[in-house]
Amino acid sequence: MRAIPFFVMPGIALSHLREELEITEGDHRAKLMLYRYGQRCGRALVDSYGLECSALEEVKALIGPIWMEAGLSRIRIESAEETELVVNLDESVESKEGNTCDFARGYLSGIVSQLTAKRFEVDEIECASRGYLSCVLQVYEVVDNLRPSRQPDVGTERKYNLETGYSYLIKEEIPDQSFDMFVDAYRHGIPSLCVTREYPEKVKEKYDIQGAPFLWLSMDQQKSYSRDPSNLALLYSDIKTFVIENPGCIILLSGLEYLVSQNGFTKVLKLLQHMNDKVAVTDSILLVPVSPLTLMEQDLKMLEKELRSF
Repeated sequence: MRAIPFFVMPGIALSHLREELEITEGDHRAKLMLYRYGQRCGRALVDSYGLECSALEEVKALIGPIWMEAGLSRIRIESAEETELVVNLDESVESKEGNTCDFARGYLSGIVSQLTAKRFEVDEIECASRGYLSCVLQVYEVVDNLRPSRQPDVGTERKYNLETGYSYLIKEEIPDQSFDMFVDAYRHGIPSLCVTREYPEKVKEKYDIQGAPFLWLSMDQQKSYSRDPSNLALLYSDIKTFVIENPGCIILLSGLEYLVSQNGFTKVLKLLQHMNDKVAVTDSILLVPVSPLTLMEQDLKMLEKELRSF
């Protein structure tokens, strides 16, 4: 492996980060944010090496050297099957502080996912902080519901030719034109992600876009594509991942008013600013329909400054 610069976070710094996240975000979200951050670190490290594997059997030989880069623990592979790994972490930095290994779980998930170009999640079955001899992690493959289907180009001219690399504000009481623009791109083979307040199954049936991935803004967390509207960090993480993995894509964010009602305008504006940046650097398109009557005048003007009006 070629040597590259890599920042290793001291265990005490990771502990302090967790404490601050628990204070500002609560225990559950702190765990989730550490896990997500770990995933990005694992993916970034593997990507910097340019490594890839065709099966988990090949992953076994690479995990050890890659894992050592972070200094999180010593790792031992207990078993490996076609779609699952079980590993032991000895002397885990996180467990020594009395916490579960959330960053380490994410780090392992990111490594395996990036190596295999598939989605692997990680659960901690046993943790030394709970009295076990070591930390046991289960790595398993899951179906990525954000992976766009290979929609063939219909071969006709595009109805809308929006300039890529920009986010568009579409002012309309009912987002009919926004969906028309989204469906037009989807049917011409553009990787597409729909974030909506409406129930996805009804939207798919209405617009005949069964293969498009969806995120549903809902408190009902029974569906794999459901996203808590008050958890903007998770929502941004999912959208960011999609945009990075599918440059030149189109994102429809329908439900801005609902997000504002759950989080306040300032937080939602920051979300849009971050998304706008990702759209710009990946030559993608973001569509944001909004009902002008639902926002204060100064808030609408802020949106108009950040996004292109259509």
